[in-house]
Amino acid sequence: MNSELKQMPLNELKKEIKAFLDARKALVLCTCSENVPRATPMDFYMTKDGDDDNFTIYVGLSPGRKVKNIENNPVVSIGIYTPMDTGKIQGMQITASGRKNLVFLRKGDNDFESAQKIVKGKRTLILKIIPEIIELLDYDFAKRGYAIFQRLENIDVMG
Repeated sequence: MNSELKQMPLNELKKEIKAFLDARKALVLCTCSENVPRATPMDFYMTKDGDDDNFTIYVGLSPGRKVKNIENNPVVSIGIYTPMDTGKIQGMQITASGRKNLVFLRKGDNDFESAQKIVKGKRTLILKIIPEIIELLDYDFAKRGYAIFQRLENIDVMG
């Protein structure tokens, strides 16, 4: 079998994705409105519940262009990567769209207080992101006989 095409078993892939996310704290949130893209580096947070099926991401927001972009065009792309100086080639692309996957939580909303416990710092606006597609690139996967590019989609998460 050609190792370039071998997909990782689902449970193993979920563990790899969770480990990748748990080891990082920053992402680039990409939004777009009227064909004008905006890429914003930000800290992100996840629950530490030990659940390999929960990939929900939380970011604290300040009102501004990225918020307006998401309100007008609820589609985001997220980039997370390992710096090249580590000697590793690793990166993740996350796609989420729609109001059920991109949820603004404001002070007074039902889920706001539980999200505030996850996100550091006192916030008035938190974006809850439930990924639809997670793509993980890791050249080390080839050493284990897997394709370097792995994709998880149709993620069923009770966020």
